[in-house]
This record gives sequence, structure tokens and C-alpha cells, in this order.
Amino acid sequence: MEAVGYFAKKLVSTFCYPLSFSLLVLFVGIILWRARRRPRAGFALTLTAAMLLVVVSFPVTGYVLTKALETEAGPYADPSELKRRGVKYIVVLGAELVTAERTPADRMGNSLFRVMEGIRLWRGIEDGVLVLSGGSMPGTSSEAEAMAALPMELGVPRKALVLETGAWDTEGEARIFSRLVGKEPFALVTSALHIPRAMRHFQSLGLNPIACPCEFKIARPLLRYQWFWPNADALLRSQMAIHEYLGRAWLTLKLLFRPSQLPIKAGLCSPTAGFCAIEHSL
Repeated sequence: MEAVGYFAKKLVSTFCYPLSFSLLVLFVGIILWRARRRPRAGFALTLTAAMLLVVVSFPVTGYVLTKALETEAGPYADPSELKRRGVKYIVVLGAELVTAERTPADRMGNSLFRVMEGIRLWRGIEDGVLVLSGGSMPGTSSEAEAMAALPMELGVPRKALVLETGAWDTEGEARIFSRLVGKEPFALVTSALHIPRAMRHFQSLGLNPIACPCEFKIARPLLRYQWFWPNADALLRSQMAIHEYLGRAWLTLKLLFRPSQLPIKAGLCSPTAGFCAIEHSL
């Protein structure tokens, strides 16, 4: 049942993205326009869809949407400050991976930034534990297992690594990690865009995460001549930001109707929802 809900959520959210939504509205508008049943409504929908697609393709649109989230995420974390606050666990959330036979770094995809940031923080915390999170589809290796190869190549010992292989999304990760970290403060490493939503997921379960953002998309302000020159990169940036805003809105609705959530009972090396120590999984 959980798998059905996960795929249903992914399917519905796909049609909420600017490109898919604009094309859907454009398709409906053209049908109404060409059928001559409601030509004015069809023309209005067609024009609206085209304008929406252009607007979200403006660099200034992607910049504004992304900048707001990354500002909320805060700056890079300081390992010495994490150590002072008694942090033991550095939790790295999974992202897209490449399944082809490649080097550990090339397989990382977007996860490379997160894993490297996790390693940087781990090196500054004595006796720290690097927790790599990411489930898998049936018949494939988990994201966490794929992510584990790079830290070991860079000198992180097996005993300092823990894998979480049961969660498919941020909500599942938050529920599972409540079993591991309890009320202890821990470092939560993910992209700056994702940090605000991820923090809220974990905090809604009474956990105490410390935001450790990475992979910032906004490095410098846009030049004025770039503001209104549509391009594919700007469209992608807008879509990524809209994905986070939609996720936050969905989480808000869920918390309104289900204010209390119970953590999943997870044990070491559980094949569905538990943590798996790296020495037992490789």
C-alpha cells in the first residue's frame, strides 16, 4: 500500500510541474479552440499556457524562487560547532544516482555534493557516524549502498558508516531516523533547496536536526540583461523550486489532518525499513 501511495504521489506531482502543466493546459486549449465549441475559452487557455511556460523559463523567476529557499536553508555548517553541540550522527539524504557501471564518483549524480559534504563534516567530528540514506526499487540496489562506495574510497572506515535502505522519500527517512537518533541533535545534510522541507519533516516527529545545506544553486546575483531571456536551465531551476514548494504545501495539509505520526519500528539490517550497518551489507 505504501508503494502505491508513493507512485501515485509521484504521478500527480508530475502534472503539477510547470512544463507538464503548461503542456496539458495548452493541449486542452487547442482542442477547445479547434473544435470551435468554445473558441474564446480555448484561445485563453492556449495563451495562458504559453505565457506561463515563458514566465517560468525566465532566469529571474528561477532565481527568485530558488533564492528564497536557499536563504532559509542558511549557510554551510561548521564541523567544530556541530561537535560542540554534541552531534554524533551525520545524516546524508539520498538523491538521484546513475545505475550504469561507473566509478563511485560518477555514479553519484546529485548525491555527490551531499556525500562530499557529509564526509567533510564527519572529518571534523571525533567518533562521528556517517549515515547514508536511500531506498531502492524492487530488484535494484539501494541508493545508500551505491553512495557508500565513495566514502570508503576516500578513507571513511566501514565501522563509521551506517546505511538506511528502507525509505523511498523524505517522509519515510524522517520516520525511520527517529528510531536511530531519538532526541539527540544530529547533522542533516541535503541540498540547500531541500533543507527547509526536510527539516520540517524531521521536526514534525519531535527530532532535533541541525541544517547542513550543500549544493547551492545560487552562487551570485543575475546580471540584469539575463533576467528575461528564457532558457532551459532557468526552467529546470524553477521546476526544482516548485517541487519543494508543492512538497511543503502537501506536508502542511498532512500535518493538519494527522498532527501526530508514529515512527516506523526499524532494526539493524531489516530488509524493508531498517538500518543496515555497512559491514553487514557489503
